[in-house]
Amino acid sequence: MYRFRNLIVGMTVGEQDRAKIQYAGLVTWLAMSQAVTFTHVLSFAELSEKTKPLAILLSDCRNAMEELVRKYYDGHPDTEIFYEVIPESPLVEIELLRRFKEIDVDLVVIGKIRGEFTSQETLPVKLTRKAPGSVLYIPEEAVPSRKHPEDIEILVPVDFLENAHDALELAVDFAAAHEITSVRCVHIYDVPLGYYKRGKSYAEFSSIMESNAEKKIKDFIGEIDLKGVFVKPMILRHDKKIYEIIDEVVKVHGIDLIIIGSRRKNAAARFLLDSVTEQLIRTTAIPLLAARRKGKGMTFLDALLKI
Repeated sequence: MYRFRNLIVGMTVGEQDRAKIQYAGLVTWLAMSQAVTFTHVLSFAELSEKTKPLAILLSDCRNAMEELVRKYYDGHPDTEIFYEVIPESPLVEIELLRRFKEIDVDLVVIGKIRGEFTSQETLPVKLTRKAPGSVLYIPEEAVPSRKHPEDIEILVPVDFLENAHDALELAVDFAAAHEITSVRCVHIYDVPLGYYKRGKSYAEFSSIMESNAEKKIKDFIGEIDLKGVFVKPMILRHDKKIYEIIDEVVKVHGIDLIIIGSRRKNAAARFLLDSVTEQLIRTTAIPLLAARRKGKGMTFLDALLKI
């Protein structure tokens, strides 16, 4: 997390912001962040229900944000704090993405996404899918651990692709920077439906798949500069939904943070969260960091801002 110099925290301006504000403060300590910007978008509903002039609405909202931050924020004293209140409009998405670029955002902190992911996405989902940096999802019920940083347990799901490499590299960097001796990574393999065509039983083919996965994960870890951090690999069979297996690992091993790589899914330079990440965002009770190498979304972002 030492890479996260500039943070944006999306606020709903209510008690449900507690966890996001507290975790933003924790990140500023761990990352020695330069600045954190607390942001709220005044919805059409908020604008239509109020009778006050817009300037007063914006001022009242900012005051309410400042009160919540005073109540819950305990960040690094050298980290600057900013506030932004933006009225919703047809161009608010582009305006916010422009702000992301202007202040060189490294990390977006938002609450847990609820409900189904559909083609009619909410503004937070749209923004986090297009943001050029990483996204930290914080469940409302999450409470920052009182452990010392070196006691934090990190889990990285890996599938041997580039996005997983980025995620594990980030986890190792974070661990090395904060004297965390080890991180866990988990690979979940699947036994193909046509295994019997190879003349093997399910158990025999599963054993072969597991052996192959053990070799792959060893090679995968070997490609990363571990900086003295011990990576504990786990190989599990896909006998239920992947996100359910990861949730079980979280509970069994007392995981404090999941770091998972964001994935590019189409040729339009649009980043989409893969299905496992989407499910984990809705189900996990701990923070989840969707890691993305800084700047990977800039081609799309630059094109969008020219519209």
